[in-house]
Amino acid sequence: MNKKQEDFFAMTLKVRNFALKNALAIATIPAIPAFFTQHSTLVNVLITADTGSRVDLTGFAIAKANKRNVLEVAALKVSNAVTSLSVINNDAVMQKKADFPSSKWYLCSEEELVTQATIVRNLATPLGVTLAPYGAAVVDITALTTAINTFTDVITDPTLAIDQRKEDNIKVVATIGQMQTLLNDKLDVLMRSFEVSNSSLYGLYRSARAIDQSGSVTAPTVVVDLAPATTITVATATVYNADTFYTLQNMGALPVQFSLSTTTDVEGPEIVVLNAGETRSRLAENLAPMGLFLVVKNANAVPVKVKVWVE
Repeated sequence: MNKKQEDFFAMTLKVRNFALKNALAIATIPAIPAFFTQHSTLVNVLITADTGSRVDLTGFAIAKANKRNVLEVAALKVSNAVTSLSVINNDAVMQKKADFPSSKWYLCSEEELVTQATIVRNLATPLGVTLAPYGAAVVDITALTTAINTFTDVITDPTLAIDQRKEDNIKVVATIGQMQTLLNDKLDVLMRSFEVSNSSLYGLYRSARAIDQSGSVTAPTVVVDLAPATTITVATATVYNADTFYTLQNMGALPVQFSLSTTTDVEGPEIVVLNAGETRSRLAENLAPMGLFLVVKNANAVPVKVKVWVE
Protein backbone atom coordinates (compact mmCIF):
# COMPACT_ATOMS: atom_id res chain seq x y z
CA MET A 1 0.00 0.00 0.00
CA ASN A 2 1.05 3.58 -0.58
CA LYS A 3 0.64 6.25 2.12
CA LYS A 4 -2.84 7.22 0.97
CA GLN A 5 -3.99 3.60 0.98
CA GLU A 6 -2.43 3.11 4.43
CA ASP A 7 -4.43 6.08 5.71
CA PHE A 8 -7.62 4.64 4.26
CA PHE A 9 -6.84 1.23 5.74
CA ALA A 10 -6.35 2.77 9.18
CA MET A 11 -9.71 4.49 8.89
CA THR A 12 -11.49 1.26 7.94
CA LEU A 13 -10.04 -0.47 10.99
CA LYS A 14 -11.32 2.39 13.13
CA VAL A 15 -14.77 1.99 11.63
CA ARG A 16 -14.75 -1.75 12.30
CA ASN A 17 -13.60 -1.11 15.84
CA PHE A 18 -16.44 1.37 16.29
CA ALA A 19 -18.97 -1.19 15.06
CA LEU A 20 -17.69 -3.91 17.38
CA LYS A 21 -17.79 -1.68 20.44
CA ASN A 22 -21.26 -0.30 19.66
CA ALA A 23 -22.95 -3.39 18.21
CA LEU A 24 -26.01 -3.23 20.48
CA ALA A 25 -26.71 0.44 19.81
CA ILE A 26 -26.28 0.00 16.05
CA ALA A 27 -28.63 -3.00 16.03
CA THR A 28 -31.57 -0.80 17.08
CA ILE A 29 -31.90 -0.14 13.35
CA PRO A 30 -32.00 -3.71 11.95
CA ALA A 31 -30.83 -2.84 8.44
CA ILE A 32 -27.47 -1.42 9.52
CA PRO A 33 -25.54 -4.34 11.13
CA ALA A 34 -25.44 -6.32 7.89
CA PHE A 35 -23.53 -3.51 6.18
CA PHE A 36 -21.00 -3.36 9.02
CA THR A 37 -20.59 -7.13 8.67
CA GLN A 38 -19.93 -6.64 4.97
CA HIS A 39 -17.44 -3.90 5.83
CA SER A 40 -15.64 -6.20 8.30
CA THR A 41 -15.41 -8.93 5.66
CA LEU A 42 -13.84 -6.47 3.22
CA VAL A 43 -11.33 -5.42 5.89
CA ASN A 44 -10.20 -9.05 6.14
CA VAL A 45 -9.95 -9.28 2.35
CA LEU A 46 -7.86 -6.11 2.33
CA ILE A 47 -5.53 -7.44 5.02
CA THR A 48 -5.00 -10.66 3.05
CA ALA A 49 -4.38 -8.78 -0.20
CA ASP A 50 -2.01 -6.34 1.50
CA THR A 51 -0.06 -9.24 3.00
CA GLY A 52 0.37 -10.74 -0.46
CA SER A 53 1.25 -7.40 -2.05
CA ARG A 54 4.12 -6.91 0.41
CA VAL A 55 5.65 -10.38 0.07
CA ASP A 56 9.45 -10.36 -0.14
CA LEU A 57 10.33 -11.96 -3.48
CA THR A 58 14.03 -12.27 -2.75
CA GLY A 59 13.42 -15.50 -0.84
CA PHE A 60 12.11 -17.25 -3.94
CA ALA A 61 15.10 -16.20 -6.01
CA ILE A 62 17.58 -17.24 -3.30
CA ALA A 63 15.93 -20.65 -2.86
CA LYS A 64 15.96 -21.18 -6.61
CA ALA A 65 19.62 -20.19 -6.90
CA ASN A 66 20.57 -22.57 -4.09
CA LYS A 67 18.75 -25.48 -5.74
CA ARG A 68 20.36 -24.66 -9.10
CA ASN A 69 23.79 -24.73 -7.47
CA VAL A 70 23.07 -28.18 -6.02
CA LEU A 71 22.00 -29.41 -9.46
CA GLU A 72 25.08 -27.96 -11.18
CA VAL A 73 27.45 -29.66 -8.74
CA ALA A 74 25.61 -33.00 -8.91
CA ALA A 75 25.50 -32.93 -12.73
CA LEU A 76 29.17 -31.99 -13.01
CA LYS A 77 30.21 -34.84 -10.70
CA VAL A 78 28.28 -37.51 -12.62
CA SER A 79 29.19 -36.00 -15.99
CA ASN A 80 32.89 -36.18 -15.20
CA ALA A 81 32.58 -39.82 -14.10
CA VAL A 82 30.65 -40.86 -17.24
CA THR A 83 33.13 -39.00 -19.45
CA SER A 84 36.10 -40.69 -17.77
CA LEU A 85 34.54 -44.13 -18.17
CA SER A 86 33.74 -43.46 -21.84
CA VAL A 87 37.36 -42.47 -22.47
CA ILE A 88 38.60 -45.71 -20.87
CA ASN A 89 36.12 -47.70 -22.99
CA ASN A 90 36.87 -45.71 -26.16
CA ASP A 91 33.18 -44.84 -26.39
CA ALA A 92 33.28 -41.60 -28.39
CA VAL A 93 29.50 -41.37 -28.64
CA MET A 94 28.99 -41.50 -24.89
CA GLN A 95 31.86 -39.12 -24.33
CA LYS A 96 30.29 -36.60 -26.69
CA LYS A 97 26.96 -36.85 -24.89
CA ALA A 98 28.38 -36.57 -21.37
CA ASP A 99 31.43 -34.33 -21.65
CA PHE A 100 30.55 -30.83 -20.46
CA PRO A 101 33.05 -28.42 -18.88
CA SER A 102 32.11 -26.86 -15.53
CA SER A 103 31.42 -23.52 -17.24
CA LYS A 104 28.72 -25.20 -19.33
CA TRP A 105 26.70 -26.06 -16.24
CA TYR A 106 27.07 -22.58 -14.74
CA LEU A 107 26.26 -20.64 -17.89
CA CYS A 108 23.46 -22.58 -19.58
CA SER A 109 19.84 -21.54 -19.30
CA GLU A 110 17.54 -23.13 -16.75
CA GLU A 111 15.78 -25.25 -19.34
CA GLU A 112 19.05 -26.36 -20.92
CA LEU A 113 20.45 -27.20 -17.49
CA VAL A 114 17.54 -29.52 -16.77
CA THR A 115 17.81 -31.14 -20.21
CA GLN A 116 21.56 -31.73 -20.09
CA ALA A 117 21.45 -32.97 -16.50
CA THR A 118 18.71 -35.41 -17.47
CA ILE A 119 20.81 -36.69 -20.39
CA VAL A 120 23.76 -37.29 -18.07
CA ARG A 121 21.52 -38.97 -15.48
CA ASN A 122 20.08 -41.28 -18.14
CA LEU A 123 23.57 -42.20 -19.34
CA ALA A 124 24.78 -42.85 -15.80
CA THR A 125 21.84 -44.88 -14.48
CA PRO A 126 22.58 -48.17 -16.34
CA LEU A 127 26.30 -47.84 -15.58
CA GLY A 128 25.68 -47.82 -11.82
CA VAL A 129 28.61 -49.09 -9.72
CA THR A 130 31.01 -49.05 -12.69
CA LEU A 131 31.26 -45.28 -12.23
CA ALA A 132 32.53 -45.56 -8.66
CA PRO A 133 36.25 -45.65 -9.59
CA TYR A 134 35.74 -42.38 -11.46
CA GLY A 135 34.18 -40.43 -8.61
CA ALA A 136 30.43 -41.04 -8.85
CA ALA A 137 28.68 -43.67 -6.74
CA VAL A 138 25.10 -44.89 -7.19
CA VAL A 139 23.99 -42.49 -4.48
CA ASP A 140 25.39 -39.63 -6.57
CA ILE A 141 23.20 -40.68 -9.50
CA THR A 142 20.21 -40.76 -7.14
CA ALA A 143 21.19 -37.35 -5.79
CA LEU A 144 21.31 -36.00 -9.35
CA THR A 145 17.78 -37.26 -9.99
CA THR A 146 16.59 -35.59 -6.79
CA ALA A 147 18.35 -32.34 -7.71
CA ILE A 148 16.73 -32.33 -11.17
CA ASN A 149 13.26 -32.83 -9.70
CA THR A 150 13.79 -30.27 -6.93
CA PHE A 151 15.05 -27.60 -9.30
CA THR A 152 12.31 -28.27 -11.84
CA ASP A 153 9.72 -27.73 -9.10
CA VAL A 154 11.02 -24.22 -8.28
CA ILE A 155 11.94 -22.89 -11.73
CA THR A 156 8.74 -20.86 -12.00
CA ASP A 157 8.41 -19.93 -8.31
CA PRO A 158 9.87 -16.38 -8.59
CA THR A 159 7.76 -15.59 -11.66
CA LEU A 160 4.62 -16.99 -10.07
CA ALA A 161 5.32 -15.01 -6.90
CA ILE A 162 5.72 -11.81 -8.91
CA ASP A 163 2.46 -12.51 -10.73
CA GLN A 164 0.69 -13.20 -7.43
CA ARG A 165 2.01 -9.97 -5.92
CA LYS A 166 0.75 -8.05 -8.95
CA GLU A 167 -2.67 -9.65 -8.51
CA ASP A 168 -2.69 -8.80 -4.81
CA ASN A 169 -1.79 -5.18 -5.56
CA ILE A 170 -4.70 -5.05 -8.00
CA LYS A 171 -6.92 -6.63 -5.35
CA VAL A 172 -5.89 -3.99 -2.81
CA VAL A 173 -7.08 -1.24 -5.15
CA ALA A 174 -10.30 -3.08 -6.01
CA THR A 175 -11.12 -3.84 -2.39
CA ILE A 176 -10.51 -0.25 -1.32
CA GLY A 177 -12.90 0.82 -4.09
CA GLN A 178 -15.58 -1.55 -2.78
CA MET A 179 -15.09 -0.26 0.75
CA GLN A 180 -15.28 3.36 -0.35
CA THR A 181 -18.57 2.65 -2.12
CA LEU A 182 -19.97 0.82 0.89
CA LEU A 183 -18.98 3.58 3.29
CA ASN A 184 -19.98 6.53 1.11
CA ASP A 185 -23.22 5.18 -0.37
CA LYS A 186 -24.52 2.96 2.43
CA LEU A 187 -23.11 3.35 5.92
CA ASP A 188 -22.62 7.13 5.84
CA VAL A 189 -26.24 7.53 4.74
CA LEU A 190 -27.75 4.97 7.10
CA MET A 191 -25.83 6.16 10.15
CA ARG A 192 -27.43 9.57 9.76
CA SER A 193 -30.52 7.89 11.24
CA PHE A 194 -28.77 8.31 14.59
CA GLU A 195 -27.85 11.96 14.07
CA VAL A 196 -30.78 13.11 16.19
CA SER A 197 -31.90 9.99 18.10
CA ASN A 198 -28.41 9.06 19.30
CA SER A 199 -26.10 11.96 18.56
CA SER A 200 -23.22 10.60 20.64
CA LEU A 201 -23.18 7.34 18.64
CA TYR A 202 -23.31 9.28 15.40
CA GLY A 203 -20.47 11.50 16.61
CA LEU A 204 -18.32 8.47 17.33
CA TYR A 205 -18.98 7.14 13.86
CA ARG A 206 -18.09 10.45 12.25
CA SER A 207 -14.90 10.58 14.31
CA ALA A 208 -13.89 7.18 12.97
CA ARG A 209 -14.67 8.27 9.41
CA ALA A 210 -13.01 11.67 9.81
CA ILE A 211 -9.56 10.09 9.97
CA ASP A 212 -9.66 9.59 6.22
CA GLN A 213 -11.63 12.69 5.34
CA SER A 214 -9.72 15.31 7.32
CA GLY A 215 -6.31 13.69 7.42
CA SER A 216 -5.92 15.04 10.97
CA VAL A 217 -3.83 13.04 13.40
CA THR A 218 -4.38 13.02 17.16
CA ALA A 219 -1.44 13.34 19.52
CA PRO A 220 0.32 10.03 20.08
CA THR A 221 -0.23 8.13 23.30
CA VAL A 222 3.52 7.88 23.75
CA VAL A 223 6.71 8.70 21.85
CA VAL A 224 9.54 6.25 22.52
CA ASP A 225 13.25 6.50 21.79
CA LEU A 226 14.50 2.97 21.23
CA ALA A 227 18.15 2.39 22.04
CA PRO A 228 20.18 0.24 19.64
CA ALA A 229 19.66 -3.53 19.87
CA THR A 230 16.78 -3.35 22.35
CA THR A 231 13.36 -4.94 22.75
CA ILE A 232 11.06 -2.97 25.03
CA THR A 233 7.41 -2.59 25.99
CA VAL A 234 6.02 0.71 24.70
CA ALA A 235 2.43 0.36 25.98
CA THR A 236 0.78 -1.80 28.63
CA ALA A 237 -2.96 -2.55 28.84
CA THR A 238 -4.73 -3.26 32.12
CA VAL A 239 -6.78 -6.04 30.52
CA TYR A 240 -6.68 -7.70 27.10
CA ASN A 241 -9.31 -6.33 24.73
CA ALA A 242 -9.47 -7.75 21.20
CA ASP A 243 -10.82 -4.37 20.00
CA THR A 244 -7.90 -2.29 21.25
CA PHE A 245 -6.51 -0.40 18.27
CA TYR A 246 -2.74 0.09 18.01
CA THR A 247 -1.06 2.47 15.57
CA LEU A 248 2.71 2.87 15.34
CA GLN A 249 4.82 5.24 13.28
CA ASN A 250 8.52 4.69 12.68
CA MET A 251 10.30 8.04 12.78
CA GLY A 252 13.73 6.52 12.22
CA ALA A 253 15.76 5.67 9.12
CA LEU A 254 15.79 1.91 9.70
CA PRO A 255 13.05 -0.71 10.17
CA VAL A 256 11.79 -1.96 13.53
CA GLN A 257 9.14 -4.54 14.40
CA PHE A 258 6.27 -4.67 16.86
CA SER A 259 4.07 -7.33 18.42
CA LEU A 260 1.64 -7.96 21.27
CA SER A 261 3.04 -10.14 24.03
CA THR A 262 2.06 -11.78 27.31
CA THR A 263 5.53 -10.99 28.69
CA THR A 264 6.98 -7.52 29.02
CA ASP A 265 10.00 -6.74 26.83
CA VAL A 266 9.60 -10.07 25.00
CA GLU A 267 8.25 -10.29 21.45
CA GLY A 268 4.83 -11.85 20.86
CA PRO A 269 3.81 -14.50 18.30
CA GLU A 270 2.76 -12.17 15.46
CA ILE A 271 5.59 -9.90 14.29
CA VAL A 272 4.79 -6.83 12.17
CA VAL A 273 7.69 -5.12 10.39
CA LEU A 274 7.56 -1.32 10.46
CA ASN A 275 9.83 0.13 7.81
CA ALA A 276 11.43 3.57 8.03
CA GLY A 277 8.79 6.31 7.83
CA GLU A 278 5.86 3.87 7.77
CA THR A 279 2.70 3.99 9.87
CA ARG A 280 0.84 0.74 10.56
CA SER A 281 -2.31 -0.05 12.51
CA ARG A 282 -3.51 -3.33 13.99
CA LEU A 283 -6.34 -4.48 16.22
CA ALA A 284 -5.20 -6.47 19.23
CA GLU A 285 -7.03 -9.53 17.89
CA ASN A 286 -4.89 -9.39 14.74
CA LEU A 287 -1.70 -9.40 16.79
CA ALA A 288 -2.33 -12.06 19.43
CA PRO A 289 -5.15 -14.00 21.14
CA MET A 290 -3.94 -12.58 24.45
CA GLY A 291 -1.34 -10.16 25.73
CA LEU A 292 -1.07 -6.87 27.57
CA PHE A 293 2.30 -5.64 26.37
CA LEU A 294 2.88 -3.85 23.06
CA VAL A 295 6.53 -4.61 22.33
CA VAL A 296 8.85 -2.96 19.82
CA LYS A 297 12.22 -4.39 18.78
CA ASN A 298 15.02 -2.26 17.39
CA ALA A 299 17.65 -4.67 16.07
CA ASN A 300 19.67 -1.85 14.53
CA ALA A 301 22.97 -0.41 15.72
CA VAL A 302 21.45 3.09 15.94
CA PRO A 303 18.54 4.50 17.98
CA VAL A 304 15.07 4.79 16.45
CA LYS A 305 12.13 6.97 17.51
CA VAL A 306 8.61 5.47 17.43
CA LYS A 307 5.24 7.14 17.94
CA VAL A 308 2.46 4.99 19.42
CA TRP A 309 -1.30 5.50 19.49
CA VAL A 310 -3.48 3.22 21.64
CA GLU A 311 -7.25 3.53 21.22
